[in-house]
Amino acid sequence: MFETQYNEEMEAEVRRLEGKRRAEEAGHPEWDNACALCGCQLTATEADRCNSCR
Repeated sequence: MFETQYNEEMEAEVRRLEGKRRAEEAGHPEWDNACALCGCQLTATEADRCNSCR
């Protein structure tokens, strides 16, 4: 059980860091996440693309 919780927390942290990296690459280091294709701001860290780019 502890291992599952740890894995989920680490996966969430990886998604957060990837989103932050995309935002910085889009020229907006103050954002938490940006679309991988068009660079628009995303509010959730779970997604890597906006609805328009899916």
